[in-house]
Amino acid sequence: MPNPVNPIADDIVYGRQALRNGEPWIVPAALTALEQVLQDDWMVFEWGSGGSTVYWARRCKFVVSVEHNQEWLARTHELLRKLAAPRNRVQLMWFKRGEDDTFKEYASAIEPWPPAAFDLVYVDGEASSRGWCLTAALPRVKLGGYLLLDNSDWLKRDLGDGWERQDFVERGLHWVGQDGTFDWWTSLLRKVKV
Repeated sequence: MPNPVNPIADDIVYGRQALRNGEPWIVPAALTALEQVLQDDWMVFEWGSGGSTVYWARRCKFVVSVEHNQEWLARTHELLRKLAAPRNRVQLMWFKRGEDDTFKEYASAIEPWPPAAFDLVYVDGEASSRGWCLTAALPRVKLGGYLLLDNSDWLKRDLGDGWERQDFVERGLHWVGQDGTFDWWTSLLRKVKV
């Protein structure tokens, strides 16, 4: 039964719509805020491919997308084709779980790029690696650039006073077929100091 307070009471259903529409699966208010700052000359790096990859390819100069799931990567390829996103603006990369059973290599995929290489870095993807991804991402965001964190309530870390932060929260969501509700956080941070 839909939540009368929240128009997006079912997070799974919203995620399917975001994928079908070629959009990031983030809190809708965060997507609205992002659309107000997004520029067509931006270089974007993201952990976790899908609708967001299509979104960046349609609106930005270039996107590097890192994925850990080969089946999902194939689905992203198909989504890019189906939604006619410009493939020459996309670099898809696959990183699997490391020999030590962690995603440290996946999280370090951004490290070949120099500091301040990206206008936007989107930390999503494999949940167990997000802390490592965040650490690797911070120096690679340009001054005046943005860091987009989905499920940002999972990352209990103070980034210091070098960042302007906007938090967006959808309350009372639920997963299909599961009892109980949860809050979904997405944060958009702008780098204001080095």
